[in-house]
Amino acid sequence: MHTKSIIKQLLKIDRIVIDSIYFDEDFDEEILVIHVRPMSRERDRCPHCGKRCQGYDSRNKVRRWRSLDFGNERVYIEAASPRVTCPEHGVVVARVPWARYDSDYTYDFETAVTWFTLHATAKDVSEYFKIKWHTVGSIAQKVQKSLEESNPSRFDNLEAIGIDETSYKKGHKYMTVIVDHKTGHLIWAKQRHGKEILTSFFEELTEEQRANIKYVTADGARWIADCVAMFCPNAERCIDPFHVVAWANDCLDEVRKVAVRQAKRDIVGEKGPTCAKKKRNLKSKSMFCLKIQRI
Repeated sequence: MHTKSIIKQLLKIDRIVIDSIYFDEDFDEEILVIHVRPMSRERDRCPHCGKRCQGYDSRNKVRRWRSLDFGNERVYIEAASPRVTCPEHGVVVARVPWARYDSDYTYDFETAVTWFTLHATAKDVSEYFKIKWHTVGSIAQKVQKSLEESNPSRFDNLEAIGIDETSYKKGHKYMTVIVDHKTGHLIWAKQRHGKEILTSFFEELTEEQRANIKYVTADGARWIADCVAMFCPNAERCIDPFHVVAWANDCLDEVRKVAVRQAKRDIVGEKGPTCAKKKRNLKSKSMFCLKIQRI
């Protein structure tokens, strides 16, 4: 198989022609540059509407897009970057099959960075992909925006939702999260928690979408109950299993503490001051076990 065909399969990019492959240096680091061009039917198209447009300037300007690495070798795709005149969107840079408009990274690179962001910190992701840490956030935002534009509304066909607040930054900050129980997907999240934040979520829904919600799971917070009663009066409030188990464990802890304290008092009362003095250095667990054995 020809070298260019192998490289094209590794890139997993359709509708391109590879012209040349060479090594270059970037800040004293060796990089692999793959010079390509879109196929003729993909050239001179608007990145917004996809229509073929009239050229605006020459094809002498060349750009590079960062792609996924080949082993330890950084890879860049290089191509001409002409501008076209779109009747609807004006003068814009022509669309390319391997990257989003106004992006310096390929589709695969941005997808990989976004996936790693879900499982690691921005610092770890930036070190792994050898990019600046603030670039990680901007890439994830581009991917999120693209997914929201291509997919149907997350708020359609909502029937059962879950509302909860979670902490981050070692418990110093909170955010409100909402999930769709039917799909198991996160559909909304915003910094801080409280009635004002939850109200902003329900205000993003249409009247029809709010009326379609039948079940809402949450904890016993008063501000959640007030918002649900205001925007979804016909929805049934449900306590989620996590909080039911947590509250039950808290009650068991209180019973356990009362039992231990009572056991201590019984031992002191039955054995007198002398025995109490001897038992004073015993730990609570040992004293409780001693009481159980006596019973």
